[in-house]
Amino acid sequence: MNNPAEGQQTQTRSATLDVKRSLTNTSVIYVGGELLRGATATMRRVVADELNRSPALLVLDLSGVLRIDAEGIDALVSAATQAGESDISLCLVGVHGHPVGIALAEADLLELFEIFTADSDT
Repeated sequence: MNNPAEGQQTQTRSATLDVKRSLTNTSVIYVGGELLRGATATMRRVVADELNRSPALLVLDLSGVLRIDAEGIDALVSAATQAGESDISLCLVGVHGHPVGIALAEADLLELFEIFTADSDT
């Protein structure tokens, strides 16, 4: 993949991850489907790969996530921790009113993340 703006798509049994890189040094990972036990290993790998590229901003667009369990929440917390250790800004999009937002609120973890609405400027 020579063009940094091109994306890369990975699909697991229950989740789809699509990575788009912009010329402004931003990576967006679109996550769809179910972030459940068994599907999170791929998400962790994709997030780690993007963080290794050292973007200025990593965006996780979670508006397409239909279900999430404790392992999915742990994968998000791990992504936030990794980004913080690498001094890379990480934000979540598409969380409010969606299963991820509800799960993060129930786990009292909303404050851990910078969250934007899908139509805000990230």
